[in-house]
Amino acid sequence: MHTRKVYVEGMHCDACSALVERQFRRVAGVRQVRVNLADGSADITYENRSPGIGALNEQVTKFGYAVSAARQTPPREKAPPKQWAVAALIAAGMIGLFALLQNSGLVKAAGASATGITYGVALLVGIVASLSTCLAVVGAIVISFAEMYPSTPGTGTVAAVVQPNLLFHVGRIGLFAALGGALGLVGGELSLSGRTMSVLTIGVGIVMALLGLNILGFAPSLTRLGIRMPARLTTHMEAMQKSRSPVMPLVLGGLTFFLPCGFTQSMQIMALGSGSFQRGALIMGLFAVGTFPILFAAGMTASWTRRRNMAVMQKAAGLLVIAFAVFTISSGTRLVGFTGRVTPSTASPVPDTQEMAIPGSQRMEMHVTYGGFEPAVLHVKKDVPVTFVVYGDEVTGCTNRIVIPSLGISQDIGPGQNVIRFTPRDSGTIPYSCWMGMVHGSIVVDN
Repeated sequence: MHTRKVYVEGMHCDACSALVERQFRRVAGVRQVRVNLADGSADITYENRSPGIGALNEQVTKFGYAVSAARQTPPREKAPPKQWAVAALIAAGMIGLFALLQNSGLVKAAGASATGITYGVALLVGIVASLSTCLAVVGAIVISFAEMYPSTPGTGTVAAVVQPNLLFHVGRIGLFAALGGALGLVGGELSLSGRTMSVLTIGVGIVMALLGLNILGFAPSLTRLGIRMPARLTTHMEAMQKSRSPVMPLVLGGLTFFLPCGFTQSMQIMALGSGSFQRGALIMGLFAVGTFPILFAAGMTASWTRRRNMAVMQKAAGLLVIAFAVFTISSGTRLVGFTGRVTPSTASPVPDTQEMAIPGSQRMEMHVTYGGFEPAVLHVKKDVPVTFVVYGDEVTGCTNRIVIPSLGISQDIGPGQNVIRFTPRDSGTIPYSCWMGMVHGSIVVDN
C-alpha cells in the first residue's frame, strides 16, 4: 500500500468532502481516501500504480471541483467595478420588484391570510440560495442522484430522467413544508417572549449576513465555523442515492432538510418563530419551491459548476442576502428586552365591538392592511389616557398581534375593531410592531 496527497479546489462543506471521497474511491486501485476539508487536501491510499490526476479529475470535475498535485494558490482575482455595479443593479431590481409586488393588489387578490413579507423573503431566499455556492452541496447530491437514472435506449426520457428528478423535488418540498410546520407548532407551544423572538430573529439575520459575505468571498462557510451534518446521516444518504426503490427519490429529497446549508437553517429558525403549523409550513415550503428551478435544471443537465458567467449573479445574490440580513436584524432589534409573550394565542381574538370610552381620553385609529399599518405614525398627548382603536381590515400571520415593548403591551388582533388602552407618561416616540418585528410604526407623544 502507498499513499499520495493531492489538493482539491472547490470544497466548502462536509458534504463536499464526502462526495469527493466517494468519487475518488471509484478510481481503479484506490483503497482508502481521507479528505481534509480545512486543508483542501486528500490522502489517497492505493495499490500498485498511483492514481493519475486526470483520472481523479474525471470523477469530480462534473461537480465543480479541481484536483492538482500541488497546492494551487493563484492570486485572488479582483472583480472589475462594472461587475459589482451590474450585480448591485440586479439586487436592487429584485428588492424593488419584491416591494412592488408586496404593495400591489396581487396579495389582496390572492386572499393572503399570512404575512406576505415573511413568505416573500422565504421564496426569494430560496431563489438566491439556489444561485449561490452555499447550496452547491444540494446540487452535488442532485447530480450524483441523477446519474443513477441515465436515459437508456428504449426507455422514455420522462420515465428515466424527468420522473425521478421531479419526485426528488416533490419529496423535498413536501417534507420541508411538513417539518417547517412542525417547527412552527413547537414555536407556538413555547409561548415565545419578545426577548426570545428577538434573539431568534437577530440570529437569522447574522446567519444570513455570514452567508452573504461567504458568497462574496469575504467570510468562511458555516461548516468551517462548526455547523455540520451528522456523519451517520451522510452515510445513510449516500446509501440511498444508490437505491433503485421508486420511493427513494422522495425520501432523499426530503432528507435534504437536514443538510448543513446556512440558508435552510436560517429559514428553519424563522419557521420556529412563526408560532403556527401553517406559517411554518409555508415558510419552509416556499423556500424549497424557490430552490426548485435551478436544482431541477442541475439534475437534468447533471452539471453543477462554478462558471465565470455566474460571477455577476453570485455577487447579486450575496448583496441581496446581506440586504435581507440588515432588514431581519433591524426587525429583531424592535423586540429587544421585551419579556412578555409575543407569539399569537391559538384561540382567535375576539374583536372589541363595544368600545368603552374613558372620560377625557384621546382616541387614535389605525388600520391593519396587507401593506402594513395605515397610518404607521400616530400622534397623542402626554398624560392623557389613550383609546387605541385598531381595525383588522386585512390581518396577516405577522400583524395578528401588536407589540408595544416600552409599554409592556402585547395583544392579539382579529378582524374588525380591536381596542388597546394605555396612558403615555413621557414625551417622545413609542415604537410598536407586529409580533415578528417586520411591520412597524411609531406613536409620537407630544407635551
